[in-house]
Amino acid sequence: MKRVIPFFVVIVLIILSMTPCYAVNVTSKGGPRIKSDEGNFEIGLNGRAHLDVHSFYPDQADPNYPAFGSQLLSSHDRDGFNWRRTYATLTGRIYSLNFKFENDFAVNANSAFPHSLREAWLSTKLGPGQITLGQFKPYRGMEELTSSNEITLMERPSTSSTGIYNGRQFLTGIGYKAMLRDNIGFGIDVMSLSHFGLPIEGITYGGRMVWLPLDKEGHILHLGFSLSRDTASKDSLPAKIVDIYGGREGISQSLGVAGASPGAPNSNSQSTFSAEAAYAFKALTLQGEYAIAHLDNTHQVNGNTKDATIHAFYIQASWFVTGENAVYKKDRGTFGKPKPIRKWGALELAARYDLAENATQSLGVDPCKTGTSKCQVQVITLGINWYPYQNIRFMLNYYLTEANIGHTSSETLTRKDNPSVLSFRTQLSF
Repeated sequence: MKRVIPFFVVIVLIILSMTPCYAVNVTSKGGPRIKSDEGNFEIGLNGRAHLDVHSFYPDQADPNYPAFGSQLLSSHDRDGFNWRRTYATLTGRIYSLNFKFENDFAVNANSAFPHSLREAWLSTKLGPGQITLGQFKPYRGMEELTSSNEITLMERPSTSSTGIYNGRQFLTGIGYKAMLRDNIGFGIDVMSLSHFGLPIEGITYGGRMVWLPLDKEGHILHLGFSLSRDTASKDSLPAKIVDIYGGREGISQSLGVAGASPGAPNSNSQSTFSAEAAYAFKALTLQGEYAIAHLDNTHQVNGNTKDATIHAFYIQASWFVTGENAVYKKDRGTFGKPKPIRKWGALELAARYDLAENATQSLGVDPCKTGTSKCQVQVITLGINWYPYQNIRFMLNYYLTEANIGHTSSETLTRKDNPSVLSFRTQLSF
């Protein structure tokens, strides 16, 4: 890995050094960009800043039972501001070689460079598609692959790296994606379970396919599925599922860790299947995903190592009150956001129900390590988005959440944690 980063740096320096060799045009639309007259060279700079503020309302503990989750917090413990993202993005092309380098300065205090790198890759056309080498998102899940500038609500659902693929959003490896027809596309990848700054350990492989039975402006039907297998080793990112409820500053609930059972081998896997569907008709968009994950060696029963199964799904709806149509991006197989059509901007209403549960958990089987009968998280999110301009967005989200860990015997009541959260985001991008 120590050799990879200098290689990318050298590539960028070579590209920059070639700039004087060309007659160039400089534009500022969509961010500053330099492009040669011949069209063989271009380089551009983009950025985004997401500033969040949260008001967290923890649940009150039942005095008859041990507190857990938000019940352990004092009032206003998670209130306040935080820089959610501060990205600087360098993209460009020299002849047929494309590149992208993206760093998140908001995490530098806790994750120094190169851990703060998000995407850092080189790509080129191969056959009908594009082959990519470096650090990027594996091809899995519609909401996971949607840009953070374009997600409808402030946080992604449990079918993403917020839950099912926890901690494994950006990985290093090789991928290939292409359109087989104008309405059928796919992506496949083989990657290390690591990102820049970590040893190259563990492996994941998988892919995603999408199909558009309806493909008209203002009328889109999207269907898709993805498969992946993440095999973790001692020094790689773990294959685990941790659902976060209550927004970015919320509570983490473990739903299982591959290899957590005593005596488990060094390499342990998570196998995941996910199905997705979305329908957009003019200003209305409906979207949902379902994922089922199998974790190896999570717990023991009578001294024998056992596996666990986790289910996660969400359903989501959004509506542009001001009449804008949803924009579909075929290069990603995801939805984006339109330009406002009114002088005072675009207004969007959104709602989502999200559930994740370890279906194996019971009083006698404990992959969640809670010692209780259940292991489930539910989140209802209500949102309002205002786009005064295309590159500025204000987001207001209200979360109603529940972590349900069941009971410890037939004589005890079900234990639940029910915090609520109000979050606001100011989003700028260029």
